[in-house]
Amino acid sequence: MNKKSLESIASAKAKLEEELRNLEAQEAQLRQGQADGAFAEVVRLLGQYAEYFSAKQRSEVATLAGAATVKSKKAASVKKEVAPKYWLPHTQDTWSGRGRTPRAFAAWEGTAAYKNWKSKHPDEKFPAYPG
Repeated sequence: MNKKSLESIASAKAKLEEELRNLEAQEAQLRQGQADGAFAEVVRLLGQYAEYFSAKQRSEVATLAGAATVKSKKAASVKKEVAPKYWLPHTQDTWSGRGRTPRAFAAWEGTAAYKNWKSKHPDEKFPAYPG
């Protein structure tokens, strides 16, 4: 009697598992159909209102859609050459005016030649590059 009960339970369990697999397959089909309809609606709405979204809203939409956050990457090896802004006529040293003052310019600031030049050009920091 015990053996028959176990067999009937195993049989009922197998039937239920099969029914569960069928129901899960039906659910997946229905969800796919709903997703297709929802996608069409989302595309329609985005086409209609996308131009009015802020950058934050666009970023949120991209994140929800699974896109990686887009950040501009700066190439470390490629640096723009900056044109010189200042030069020292007596040494031909040049400086773009960016960053720390080069040693040659800092040293020239303490000389009598700099003071003489500065008295004639009070509004300029260093002599302008002639190019």
